[in-house]
Amino acid sequence: MIPRVPCLAPEPAEVAASGPVTISAIATFRPQPPAAGMQPNQWMIVGLDTNFYANASAHVVDGTLFGGTAQVRFTPTSYNWDYGDGSTASTSNPGKTWAKYRIAEFDPTPTSHVFEEPGNYTISLAVTYAAEYRVAGSSWQNVVGTLTIVAPPLTATAGHATTVLVDQDCIANPTGIGC
Repeated sequence: MIPRVPCLAPEPAEVAASGPVTISAIATFRPQPPAAGMQPNQWMIVGLDTNFYANASAHVVDGTLFGGTAQVRFTPTSYNWDYGDGSTASTSNPGKTWAKYRIAEFDPTPTSHVFEEPGNYTISLAVTYAAEYRVAGSSWQNVVGTLTIVAPPLTATAGHATTVLVDQDCIANPTGIGC
């Protein structure tokens, strides 16, 4: 009778001795898909800032690697925007809402964009992730390479806006100038 020997996950030193772990080695680990957001939602005013932001954050995915329990930590490193008007931007800042910045609507943000022409636009976001792994609770090790995931696109319409100045409160005085 042949004695059974338990299968053990390789030690991190054994993995390192076999060479660096690449992004293809962790292909079974799937990061959470990013999402794009914008303010105002699905419309823009020509000549004013439209605020864009990414919903993507560092997170850990559990699975099996090298025959043992493992974790892969995905961390966003860049956010690549295509505004659909020929303009693009790449930043390490995911952006956030105007309220979270504590600024007024249409104020510029690190991730805002100004549309110069009216029309319908498709805005795309691609988030690039760096990855780290650990096997059986060992220390985190870098994965060679990055992974880029495209968020579902946003569609929005840019148009001109006309402002009207009023003499008084239109609710209190509906017959006032401009009401």
